[in-house]
Amino acid sequence: MQATLEEAPRASMLFFGQADERVTTKRILDYSVSWKTMTSQYYEFLSKVVGDPIMKQRFRLMASEERDHRKILRKYRRELCGRGDTTLTEEDVKTQRARFTFLEVNDRPTLQVAIDCVMESEDESNRFFTLASGKIENREGRIFLRLLAEEGLIHKSMVEELLEYAEGRDIRFSKNSAAIAAAARR
Repeated sequence: MQATLEEAPRASMLFFGQADERVTTKRILDYSVSWKTMTSQYYEFLSKVVGDPIMKQRFRLMASEERDHRKILRKYRRELCGRGDTTLTEEDVKTQRARFTFLEVNDRPTLQVAIDCVMESEDESNRFFTLASGKIENREGRIFLRLLAEEGLIHKSMVEELLEYAEGRDIRFSKNSAAIAAAARR
């Protein structure tokens, strides 16, 4: 049976639409770091399952950008909130991870499921960072979160361009796609 996006449950990314005392700068930054970890892992996963060198390189570039943003978010967290344990629960991380479909990508339909997943995650990223930027008190932090919101749209555009590029090409997939997906799900 083919995996589809509809099979994965979609919950709200964070508690923005309701009064919640947990909406703090520290929690927003913890959530942001975790989200960037997930997106970088997903782009890295995509780079491993496609055989086309251009697509591989672009997915690696996006994974690298996500890791760089995570470093900056960690710096803000240390500066604004100090060091210390994360405010995220195991359930929070599990909910985030459930948003990503790590499946065996071995043909165009399964690639499309993975692409749909990353496109949806970039939409969510834009929404989350836009809302989060209005909840953080530090001016520099607010500006960076707004930039991350826009970056989600830029990545979405880059993925759309990759799809156009792939349209008329014979795209090959890794023979180890199943193993790569299984390792990514862990």
